[in-house]
Amino acid sequence: MVLLAIFYEFIKINRKGLESSLEIIASGNTHNGLVRHSNEDAYGIYPDLSLYIVADGLGGHAGGKVASRIAVEAIKECVASTDNGSLKIKNSVITAIKEANIKIILEAGKEKNLHGMGTTVAVVMKGDNTAIVAHVGDSRVYLVRGNVITRITKDHTVVEEYIRLGLLTPQDAFYHPSKHMLSRALGTSGDVDVDITEIQFHAGDTLILCTDGLTNMVSDKEISDVILELSPSPEKITDKLIALANKNGGIDNITVITICAVDQVGP
Repeated sequence: MVLLAIFYEFIKINRKGLESSLEIIASGNTHNGLVRHSNEDAYGIYPDLSLYIVADGLGGHAGGKVASRIAVEAIKECVASTDNGSLKIKNSVITAIKEANIKIILEAGKEKNLHGMGTTVAVVMKGDNTAIVAHVGDSRVYLVRGNVITRITKDHTVVEEYIRLGLLTPQDAFYHPSKHMLSRALGTSGDVDVDITEIQFHAGDTLILCTDGLTNMVSDKEISDVILELSPSPEKITDKLIALANKNGGIDNITVITICAVDQVGP
């Protein structure tokens, strides 16, 4: 199953007598990969809200699909119902993710086959020339500026916690049997700790939101190389990254959203 979405957003900024339109172009795509028979990932692109979401479901075929879908829909609905003029974007995103967490827990309690379901989530919500990045789990957000790629998120996995505590080296963690075990996810407890970061986002920048079906198969350098080659075409970047993950093995579902900022200056 392959889903594709391309959206455009325009923000006008006055600059020294010229009107500059910061064009935000976003493309999202998801793929089963080459091993899985179903897709437990979900994503959403909502240009009217400047909101972008990826989620990677946990807990088996039925539960994972439900949890990731609930997360995307609940976050979108909560943000849409919030007056961001009176509530800062950062607080709005945190509130939306916590609301999604509660909805997943409540839904899991209704059906036996959904017990234990959960999901990761990575969210980007854009302001005027900034972006709020929030996440829970090991779905990632990258910023590529010029020829430099920066991972904005930190994986919420057991081995990453060990690395931060100095109990493991990154080299040892790569081969650790629990390297994919999450330390945080939506749906696993009544409250969830959301990591949130505010970054500058300017013309020429590219943001990548992705599930670990991409990052387990494709290195940061390979991601950067694809962006440098194909920017500013988010559709081509997204599709090539997914194709590359499949070429390298495609052992999991793969979901990618690419957001490109393009400066257009006119009289």
